[in-house]
Amino acid sequence: MKMNSVSFCAWPASFALFLILLGPGLRAAPLTWFPGPSLDYANSGAATVVLSGYGNVVIGGDFSEYAEGLVSTNLYWTPLPEPLSGTFIGPGAVASGGQIILFGGTDGTASLGATLSYSPSDTATPLATMSVARSYLGYAGDHRGNAYAIGGLDGNGQPLASGEKLTNPDGSSGAWTPIASLPAPRYNFPAVCDGTNLIYIFGGYTNSTSNIESVSAMRFSISKNTWTNLASLPVAVAGSCATLGADGNLYVVGGLSGGQMTNLVQVYSPVANSWVVSTPLPECLSASVMGTDSLGRLLVMGGMDTNGYDSADVWRSQQLGSPDIAPALTQVPATSAAYNASYSSSIAASGNPQPVFQLVSGPVGMTVDYYTGAINWTPQGLGQIGSIPVTIAATNYAGVTNYTFSISVPNPPPTIPTNFQVLSFNDNAATVSWSPEDPSVGPVTYRIAIPHPYHSPKGSGGGVNYQVVFSGITTNVFTIYGLAPNSSASYALSVSSANGTIGFGYSTWFSVATSGPQGPANLWITALTSTSISLAWPPSPGPAQDPFYSPIVSYAVMEHTSPSVPTTNIPVLVNLATTNATVTGLSPGSTHYWYIAGVDAQGFSSPLVYTVPAMNPVPTPATVSAAMPPNTGGFQFTITPAAYQTTLIQATTNLQDPTSWTTVFTNPIAGGVINFTDAAAAAVPTRFYRVVSP
Repeated sequence: MKMNSVSFCAWPASFALFLILLGPGLRAAPLTWFPGPSLDYANSGAATVVLSGYGNVVIGGDFSEYAEGLVSTNLYWTPLPEPLSGTFIGPGAVASGGQIILFGGTDGTASLGATLSYSPSDTATPLATMSVARSYLGYAGDHRGNAYAIGGLDGNGQPLASGEKLTNPDGSSGAWTPIASLPAPRYNFPAVCDGTNLIYIFGGYTNSTSNIESVSAMRFSISKNTWTNLASLPVAVAGSCATLGADGNLYVVGGLSGGQMTNLVQVYSPVANSWVVSTPLPECLSASVMGTDSLGRLLVMGGMDTNGYDSADVWRSQQLGSPDIAPALTQVPATSAAYNASYSSSIAASGNPQPVFQLVSGPVGMTVDYYTGAINWTPQGLGQIGSIPVTIAATNYAGVTNYTFSISVPNPPPTIPTNFQVLSFNDNAATVSWSPEDPSVGPVTYRIAIPHPYHSPKGSGGGVNYQVVFSGITTNVFTIYGLAPNSSASYALSVSSANGTIGFGYSTWFSVATSGPQGPANLWITALTSTSISLAWPPSPGPAQDPFYSPIVSYAVMEHTSPSVPTTNIPVLVNLATTNATVTGLSPGSTHYWYIAGVDAQGFSSPLVYTVPAMNPVPTPATVSAAMPPNTGGFQFTITPAAYQTTLIQATTNLQDPTSWTTVFTNPIAGGVINFTDAAAAAVPTRFYRVVSP
C-alpha cells in the first residue's frame, strides 16, 4: 500500500521537546521488542482481529487473498482455509461468533461500502451495506461483538466525520445504524475498544490534500453515544496502529509524522489521561496492524517499510502486566566445533522481558543473534584451535546472567596432497615436493609406496597393493634414492596426523624419472687386423639435447659377449677422452661384438643400445697383379685383398734395412680391388713395394 511517499525513518525534531515536557514519573515501563514469526505474505493496509483457534488474525490489505493467524505459542503463521474473494485495502474488521466481519476498505480504485461475514471454513456471506463507502477508517468491536466504523474516506476520496454501528452482526437481522459523528472529518487512524464501553481513536488526517497529521486523541462512550477530547498525542501521527495492552494502557505505534515514517511508540494511560513515549520499534513502519496475544504481548504486524514496500515483519513485546523476571538459562550451546566448518548453536533463556543476548567475549568472527541467541562461527587460524573460551550474557531489565563455556576445536584432519613437483634429479635419485598441509593440521608424517595394480582372476576386477618404501617423512620435500639411471617409476603418498589419515590412492600417485648417460648415436670400424680393431664414434648427446641426459666425461669400449650365456658386457678400454680407440691383442679368426658406453660424472655408464660385430681375420696374403708404369708416370699395380680387413701397402728403397719400410697406402676394410698408383716413384732411382695383410 502506498498512500504517501517516504524515503527514510526519523523522529520529528519536536520529539526531544516532548520528552522534556512529559516530566518525571510519567514514563511507561520500558518496553522491549523482539522479532516474532514473519507473516507468510508481506502485507500493509490490512485489518486485524482475535479469532478463536487462530489467535491474532491479519485479514485484507494489499495481500487480500488469504487471511492468516498466529497462535501465541506457535512459531509460524497459519493461513485460514478459505480464500477471500476481492481486494480490501484499509478495511475494518471485528470478530463475532466465530466469524470475521469485514467491512469497507478500497479495492484499489474506490472506497467500498460492502460488509462480509467471513468464515474460516466456509464462503463469505454478504451482510448489510454501510450507509456510506469507507476506507482507511477507524474500526473497533465492543464486548458484544458489535462493529463500529468511524470516519475514513468516502467514495469520492473525501474525509468523513460520520460513524455507524453494525448490531447483531452474526445474525441475519444485522443492520448499520448511525452513531455520533466526530467533531471533524478524519481518516487513516487507529481505533481501539477497551472491551467495555469506550472506543479510543488517535491521530490521523483531517484533510485529504494537506497531509498534515493530527495530535488529536478522542474517546467515544458507547453507552452515552458521545465523543470526548483527550490529552493530545506527544507527536502527531497518521497511518499508525494501536491496541489495548494487558497492562491497561493504550499503545500507538509507528505511522507517518511530518511526512516521514516513524518508529515512535506513544503510550496513553486512560487512568491518568496522559502520555509517555516508550521504547521505539526497531524499524519504521506505517499501515501496520496491532494487537495483543493471549500471553499479554503486544504484536505489530506487517505494514509498509521506508522503501515503500509491504513488509512481512512481526514485532513482539514482553508480557505486559507481568512481573519482571531475571534471565534463567533454558538451553546452552554446544561445546564442540570442527575447524573451518560452520559452528551453529544457540543459547536460550526464560524471563520477562524476554532476554536478549550479547557476546561478552569469544573468538574473532563469532556472532550471537541479539534476539534469538543463535550462535554462528567458523573456526579459522591457529588461534582458534584447542579450547576456545566464550562468555555470553542473557539480559533483560530485571538482570543479567552470564554463561561461560569452552568450545573444543580439534586440529582438522589432513587433506589430500596435491601439486606434486620434481624439484631435481640425477642418475639414481629424484627430489619431489607436494603442497604442505595447513599449519592448523598440526604435525604430520608421510609415507611413500610403490603401487602394484593387480587383477584377480586375470582379466577381471582387481585393485592395487601398495608396497611402502619410505616412512616417517615429516616434511613436504623428500629425495627418493636408490633408483636406476635412465629410469622412471610411479609412487603413491599417504599423510597422517593425530586426527586422521589420507591413505594411498590414485589421487596421490606421482611419477619420477632419473637422468643417465647416453651412448654415441653411431659407431663404425676404421681399421681391422687379425689382432686389432680400430673404432670411431660421434660425441654422445647430453643435457643440451635432453635434460634427462647427463653430461659425458669419458667413454669406454665395451665388448658384449652375446651369444654366450650368461651375456655380459666387458669394459675393454676405459677413461677414453676422445671419440676413437684401437683394441689390440685380439686373436686371429675371433669374432667380437663391440659397443661404446658414455660415462658420466657419477660413474654410471650408458646402456647397450646396439653393437657392431667384427671378426678378426686370419692373416691371408692379398693377390697382387703385374706391375707397370702408368702413362702419367709413377708406378701402378692392382691388389685384391683376401679378406675383410685392413690392407697396407708399404715401400722402401733399401731392402737391407727392415726398418725402412713405410706405409704409403692403407686399404679401407670395406674396399675391394685396389688400383694403386705411386706417383712419387719416379722421384727415386729404385723403390721396392710389399702388400701386408696384418
